[in-house]
Amino acid sequence: MTEAHAGGRFEIEPVGTYSLYESAAFIDAWHEAPSEGGKTEGHLHLAFLTDRDWTPAGVCLTQDSSGAVHGEVHGSPPADAVRAQTARILSLDVDGRGWPDVGRRDPVVGRLQRMFPGFRPVNWSNAYEAAAWCLISSRITMRQAQAIKERMCREMGESIDIHGHRLFCFPAPPALASLREYRGLFGRKVEYLNELGAAALAGRLDTEALRALPREQALAALKQLKGVGEFASQLVRLRALSAVDETPNAEPRLIEAVRATYGLRHDPDASELARISDGWRPYRMWVAVSLRRSQGGGAGMTHSRAAG
Repeated sequence: MTEAHAGGRFEIEPVGTYSLYESAAFIDAWHEAPSEGGKTEGHLHLAFLTDRDWTPAGVCLTQDSSGAVHGEVHGSPPADAVRAQTARILSLDVDGRGWPDVGRRDPVVGRLQRMFPGFRPVNWSNAYEAAAWCLISSRITMRQAQAIKERMCREMGESIDIHGHRLFCFPAPPALASLREYRGLFGRKVEYLNELGAAALAGRLDTEALRALPREQALAALKQLKGVGEFASQLVRLRALSAVDETPNAEPRLIEAVRATYGLRHDPDASELARISDGWRPYRMWVAVSLRRSQGGGAGMTHSRAAG
């Protein structure tokens, strides 16, 4: 349930348990600053391009003792649009009341829930940025890809100031569509990013429209983008379109995490992964992300990175 407020503020009441701190910790973006009275207050700052019109938006998020999440909008977009996108990014548009039941059924999931209390996956801000990450990160290490993406945000993206912190959005589609070369991008990556920018401008990467499609149709639409194959289409489907009850079967790091946490002597094949993950319903994606988080590794997200 969400409620917009005049003056660029909104409130989101999570359905089920939720920790804003755990969301921020997942993307290494928790910020503490003195508030009135000398107390320290925790914030999560996000900067992203809005759906459809690609307008830079910033939001400062806090959580009160009742669990409600409060947002203060920075930039020109209306509060209701930022609120809806923020809810999707933080998985707060999902009913999480059944999440504890999964942990009671599966001891591995129970340990993950105790490790990350109140955690919900943080999703990409939109399908466009998630697809761009897949293209940038192909055939290089995650650390290298993160460095390139952060540099692109700083050099080509719009910035948002959130009470003293300057954050950078991912470059808007026109910037990618006109890109000719970029340090660190090799092979056909620039060409693929050109095509991605053009596709976004043509409306082919409308996140909510893709989200409304059945699974196979959404994956097929994503795979029409140059450079986006099975793995990338699944990542965008799960982590930008927020397909809560699906399991990626082309994610090597998830397979490694399942093997390690379930004490297997071999990598699970598709049928064994399906059997194990059947017990994670109706939050299979949440479990998959929690498993990956337990094994370390970055999220690749820079929609909350501040200037140095």
